[in-house]
Amino acid sequence: MEDAEAGQRVEKSIERRDDRRVDSFGLDRFEEGAAAFFSYLDVTRNLSPHTLRAYQSDMSNFLGWLDGFSLEKQSLEANPSTFWREIPAAYIAHLSAQQLSKTSLARKGSSLKTFFKFLMKERYFEENSLPVVFHRPRLSRRLPNFISPAEIEQLRSAALHEPESPLKWRNLAILEVLFSSGVRVSELSSLNVGHVNWEELELLIQGKGGRQRLAFFSQRALQALLQYKALWSELCAEPMTADCPLLLNKNGTRLDVRSIRRILLELGKQAQVDKPMHPHVFRHSFATHLLNNGVDLRIVQELLGHVSIRSTQIYTHVSTERLKRAYMKAHPRAAQGNTTQQGKRV
Repeated sequence: MEDAEAGQRVEKSIERRDDRRVDSFGLDRFEEGAAAFFSYLDVTRNLSPHTLRAYQSDMSNFLGWLDGFSLEKQSLEANPSTFWREIPAAYIAHLSAQQLSKTSLARKGSSLKTFFKFLMKERYFEENSLPVVFHRPRLSRRLPNFISPAEIEQLRSAALHEPESPLKWRNLAILEVLFSSGVRVSELSSLNVGHVNWEELELLIQGKGGRQRLAFFSQRALQALLQYKALWSELCAEPMTADCPLLLNKNGTRLDVRSIRRILLELGKQAQVDKPMHPHVFRHSFATHLLNNGVDLRIVQELLGHVSIRSTQIYTHVSTERLKRAYMKAHPRAAQGNTTQQGKRV
């Protein structure tokens, strides 16, 4: 129903657009274009609710700023080309004054770049009539944290020491499934009982953009899930069916992403693991351990559900760093060269 209404809004927007003069620079076009853009992201690209909220926030903030900027400049009608060229730098300066990180600036700039492309493609403005270029800030490459097998054992031990209850086995299942499958925390939260192939140890994942893929989980994860499944009736009076959420909270409803984050952080504290146990650390660990054991990068890409291989390549840097450290530590010539260099610096 919502998709149909969104589609009708887009159609009405296109009808109104055809009646307009294409060469005028009315700022009301941005608001109209933003509404159609959001419907396009929701209906056509089928982005996740989290991503849609981010886009909506970016568009709302930009349009609010643009309105004030146009009033301040008073140059739109006099010299529209110059006016639009000033937009990116002025808006990035506005965002920088809010002390946003480079990552946030890059994301907002990317959102607006996509938005402006949409405006041109859908003829809200004539092609090349908006000389607006948002340059992506140079980001420092951060290698993702990952968990060692020893740390996983610490976490597992902490989970097993919890009092006997369905929540104990649910929490252990969360831990084991995330580590062995590499799924996103949102994908884990959205799993239904019918998405689990108990015999083949497979998960049917509804990924980003509505894309489906198979993920695989371990025997340890299966054991935890079966223990949790046996105690299901203590959390939910309704019989377990294929459409039931796989992971339940104490009230018998779907366990949300925020609660999974909280559970993992608490387990990390109990296990005294010296790094924050955010859900994405498990995904990083999954990819890193596969690559360290010789799995092809393309296979890791498929397992993670990455559309672009570039998203997966960050994990090759993790593996390379580990190889380099091992080489520098173990090879006699490498160690000798390192000592020589240190002597020169002294």
